[in-house]
Amino acid sequence: MQGSVSRKHPGLPGLLWRIGLCCILLATFYPFIFMLMTSLKDTHQFYHSFWLPTFPLRFENYAQAFHDLSQYLFNSLLVTALSLIGIVAFSCVSGFLFARYHFPGRSLLYYGIIAMMMIPGVLMLVPSFVWVKSLNLIDTYWVMILPYIAGGQVLGIYLLRGFFSEIDNDLFEAAQVDGSGLFGQLWHVALPLSRPVIGVVAIVSALGVWNNFLWPLVTTSSEEVMVLTVGILRYNSRVGGQYGQMFAGYALSAIPLAILFIFSTRLFLKGITSGALKG
Repeated sequence: MQGSVSRKHPGLPGLLWRIGLCCILLATFYPFIFMLMTSLKDTHQFYHSFWLPTFPLRFENYAQAFHDLSQYLFNSLLVTALSLIGIVAFSCVSGFLFARYHFPGRSLLYYGIIAMMMIPGVLMLVPSFVWVKSLNLIDTYWVMILPYIAGGQVLGIYLLRGFFSEIDNDLFEAAQVDGSGLFGQLWHVALPLSRPVIGVVAIVSALGVWNNFLWPLVTTSSEEVMVLTVGILRYNSRVGGQYGQMFAGYALSAIPLAILFIFSTRLFLKGITSGALKG
């Protein structure tokens, strides 16, 4: 008697489920696909083939958009990099002090900082503007960098303090026996173990700084310091109905985030997993 293996077919419900998932996937990615298609069209192609790609492809749109947006792109990269360095550095030090160093009022100060996460950023707009104006920081790089560092480290302190608190105390005691002080323990013990969590803090902070629009809009006006989110708005008004160049500018502004997503997804998931397993 010869046995046979029957293959189970998904049936109509399974087929409908897969079709539905494909439709959702298409609806999710089509805006990005549409942006790429439109960025390679001239004005005539845009009006005569709105939804579909056309040929020849107008790669010169990217060359022109990069030429016009290069200063804004540089400013965004500079502000994001400096803000990220400050956020990660202060988050690591502050989170470690809250986790391992006992001082009067530690819990009160910590929960006071965490309470800032519940305050909508728009409520802090006017007080923050008055503060930076009194320091003569308007229309400089620092008018963006310093507030980003001050506000961005709140989430970092929360995540890193929780992670540092769960590290085995024997590791710190061993480092202390070897002659390491408080910051030596941070550098040699805490930081190497917390790289995935630091990666999560860096990724979330970079996305927030890069995409911020309202604060640079109200605090900068010169093109020498204007970042991409605000500069591309001015660029759109300048190119008018040249939609190919306009969407090429959108695509260029999305490239750094796409690169960040591609190379940091594994680190982000590892950080989330390690944070969950620590409990």
